[in-house]
Amino acid sequence: MKKYLTIAITLFALTIAFGQDQITWNEVGVVAKDGYANNIVQTMDNFYGNIEMPEGVSVSITAVYHSDENHKATHYLNFAGTIEGLVKLRELRSGTDYDEYTSEFSKYGETISNSHGKTFIRIPGSEDDEANFAQVWEWRVEDQAAFVEEFNKMVKVWKPEGYLSLGGILGGQSIEGESHYIYTTYNTYEEMLSFGPKTAKEQKAFEEFIKNTDAISDFKGTYSVINVQTWN
Repeated sequence: MKKYLTIAITLFALTIAFGQDQITWNEVGVVAKDGYANNIVQTMDNFYGNIEMPEGVSVSITAVYHSDENHKATHYLNFAGTIEGLVKLRELRSGTDYDEYTSEFSKYGETISNSHGKTFIRIPGSEDDEANFAQVWEWRVEDQAAFVEEFNKMVKVWKPEGYLSLGGILGGQSIEGESHYIYTTYNTYEEMLSFGPKTAKEQKAFEEFIKNTDAISDFKGTYSVINVQTWN
């Protein structure tokens, strides 16, 4: 009980410190049939482009850009926002129109995963950020409070350009047991390729994060995506 209380206090304190409302999300992994990715996007637009989206919620589809040979999903559908907004959106994802949408969707792609989680720390980029690309790092974490604290220490010295968040995967984990992720966005492909500490001080902070979290976590890999379309 003491361990979980410590975690809750740590996350609450960090949320207040960064002054950001946290985001709840639902991510659906999809394998698009060869040559039919555009049909998936059009099918989604036919449905999500014609409903009144609840306030504070967005729906997007991203395409996997970089991944290892075992990464199965080709695309991800992301539903993100407030819990209240996601509940209202889920209510809209029903009825005859939604049944027709899912039937059409299944012609072009197969759903292979469905997970949900939330952010613990969010550090926004500038208002002009386009966030065309994003990268995800995943870990199985044994000591959540310590992991979050090490992340907090690192970003006080070094933070990648663009939006940055640390969050948890609360349901739908794979057999690998990934539980936490770091997510960051880039405006351009060049920015993504240029990722990394730029000064000796930043390099030291980055290396200390890797070293200090290695004993309390198991790194599960990374992948990047490109944003295809967003509805909000």
